[in-house]
Amino acid sequence: MLDVSFWELLIVGAIALVIVGPERLPRLMRTIGLWAGRARASFQSIRDEVEREVNAEGLRETKRAIDRETKSTEQQINAAVDTRNIDRKPTAAAAEKATARSSSAKDAEKPAGGSDPE
Repeated sequence: MLDVSFWELLIVGAIALVIVGPERLPRLMRTIGLWAGRARASFQSIRDEVEREVNAEGLRETKRAIDRETKSTEQQINAAVDTRNIDRKPTAAAAEKATARSSSAKDAEKPAGGSDPE
């Protein structure tokens, strides 16, 4: 950040001592320290907020990419399933044969003689 050497700080301190005086210098330094701390905390808060926003935007973009990929995969699966159903769709003749088989199987289960046992 700031490249301040020891000698520069010593010169600033000596000038502050001459201008402010020895009685008020400790209180001035304490006040400057509090302001510097508040400024640092504010900058840190702003930096954290910006970082959260950047991370949130990155997460939103990742979610959008995953959603796009999911939709694409779902469409591919649906297309594959639809193709298989079209290939397996029974014709009208096959449906009639299946109905005839099931009715003949029911007739075979009925007892001979045509009367109900009840």
